[in-house]
Amino acid sequence: MNVKISDTETMFVKFKDYGFFMPKDMAPGTKVVIDGFAERKETSVEDLQHYARDAKKSDEEIAKITKPKKEIVFEAKGAVIVK
Repeated sequence: MNVKISDTETMFVKFKDYGFFMPKDMAPGTKVVIDGFAERKETSVEDLQHYARDAKKSDEEIAKITKPKKEIVFEAKGAVIVK
């Protein structure tokens, strides 16, 4: 899940041990409360390609992922969709 944290930056949220998942088609502006920790890190090409496969990206799109990405990553232990 990607969460907008400013006008120019998003934060990737992964779920601890793939223990749970969030709906993929949440409406823009949906509020989510997440519990866990954030860190700046470099995500490897292998992990980026894995996430692209999970997102059902085409083989062509996955092949274009050739460089690691510096980003803020949040590992969530829990999440709640706020209505």
